[in-house]
Amino acid sequence: MSGRFCTAALGVLWLVGCTSSRHEAGSSAGPSGSAGVAVAEPAGDRPAGAVAPAVVPGPSPVVPAAAVAPSPAAAEPAPAAEAARVYSKSREVMIRAAPRPKSQWIGQLSIGGSVLLKSAEPVRGSGDCPAFYAVEPRGYVCVDGDRATLDPADPMLKTLAPHAPLVDQPLPYRYGESLGLKRLFEVDGFETPEWPSGIHDRRHMTVRPRSSVAWTREVEAGGATWLWASDLTFIPKDKVKPYEGATFEGVHLTSEERLPLAFFRRKPRPKYRLTEGDALEKTDAVWERLDRVGLTGKSRRVGKLTYLETRDDGHWVLERDAVVIKPRKSRNPWGRPIRLGGDAPEARAEGPRNTWIEIAALEGWLIAYEDDRPVFATLISAGRNGADEPEKTETESIVPPSTTPLGQYRINRKWVTKTLITPHVNADDWIEAEVPWSQHFFSKYLVHAAYWHNNWGDGQSGGCVNLSPVDAKWLFHWTEPPVPEGWHAVQVTRKDPSTRLVIHR
Repeated sequence: MSGRFCTAALGVLWLVGCTSSRHEAGSSAGPSGSAGVAVAEPAGDRPAGAVAPAVVPGPSPVVPAAAVAPSPAAAEPAPAAEAARVYSKSREVMIRAAPRPKSQWIGQLSIGGSVLLKSAEPVRGSGDCPAFYAVEPRGYVCVDGDRATLDPADPMLKTLAPHAPLVDQPLPYRYGESLGLKRLFEVDGFETPEWPSGIHDRRHMTVRPRSSVAWTREVEAGGATWLWASDLTFIPKDKVKPYEGATFEGVHLTSEERLPLAFFRRKPRPKYRLTEGDALEKTDAVWERLDRVGLTGKSRRVGKLTYLETRDDGHWVLERDAVVIKPRKSRNPWGRPIRLGGDAPEARAEGPRNTWIEIAALEGWLIAYEDDRPVFATLISAGRNGADEPEKTETESIVPPSTTPLGQYRINRKWVTKTLITPHVNADDWIEAEVPWSQHFFSKYLVHAAYWHNNWGDGQSGGCVNLSPVDAKWLFHWTEPPVPEGWHAVQVTRKDPSTRLVIHR
């Protein structure tokens, strides 16, 4: 459907323009008829070796919140007991800037997440919250015993552990395409626990065809097989088409792997060689789709065609067959000359890293830089309708549907997973469930993983910048602001560094 929009189901931010074009193309949107990128194993229990983050890191002599009387905030909090933590028992436990229920959120915990306390003493209660606790490295969490607890032996933590996102994997859940289904809170013949409040997403019990779903386990009940969804509802397995796996990933740049590079999209491309007569002729060898090769920087013009010399045993490539990745400008945003070649810069002992990302929306590539040195390059998929400068209105800046915004931006929010939703009038919403490694940069647009397609280098999205799951995970942990240990999401504050995005055609 033309101009498809998407929104984010977090309750604090609506996001538009991020989903793929597979709803026009159907499930065979990939060049080879593949439904797209997906989980390592589409059926059965979670992949061997893929373990959810430990919910209980160890015994902690902390008294549960319900047993502790809140006290006024002190100028100097008492030292925290060793390994004292707050544990999430819900999908969304907010970390607030101040110990007040309506204070600005600066982070979030989710199922399986926990964070160290700054102090074992509660700060105070407020409103419906019996006690707030200060957490590392900043912020406050309401500990009510239902959605969050200080007790590492809480039986619900063990029950929830198998449903935690696999945060060490490129895809934290298994994913599939809905064939049209309804989610259920329970199924006959299977006893479900009494879940904490806020576990279920009750807004989208009907999932329209070609939306996506995310799940953790399979359940046999009532003579049928059910998928246990990320929000602990049940989905009929026969109404889901698992997405296929993909192995594409970009390249970490070194003195050996350096720019310029050529990637190949859509189909295999032929290799050329110089003949004894100094002409270029096609060989039987090819670069496969999504292969890459280093370029020397030398080129030859033959009639109206341009050929590029590669670092692959004297082979040449026809320029129009390749996606050529090289910096568009000679200087970084701070005015320093960009240096090609050499190893990545060492970590700074102090001072800002000056991270920034260059994205060529129409050409379909991305380069990540630390200051004046490129450190990573890959293919991306931007808006299927191209890219354009945002147009300012009285209330906001907008770009046309399915178009990537041009300009300079900064990463200001990050989520390990985030459900993207497209509202429709008189129809069920489109849903992209638990989209991994989502990073917000402008209006309703993000950089995020796409598990539903494998069309890297081509315009595919509703305006967001799609990456392969492997690339998106690496970029998520490389960009700033960093996501503190145990957090599921972070929002930049005035004191935080923030990675800059430079998006051009």
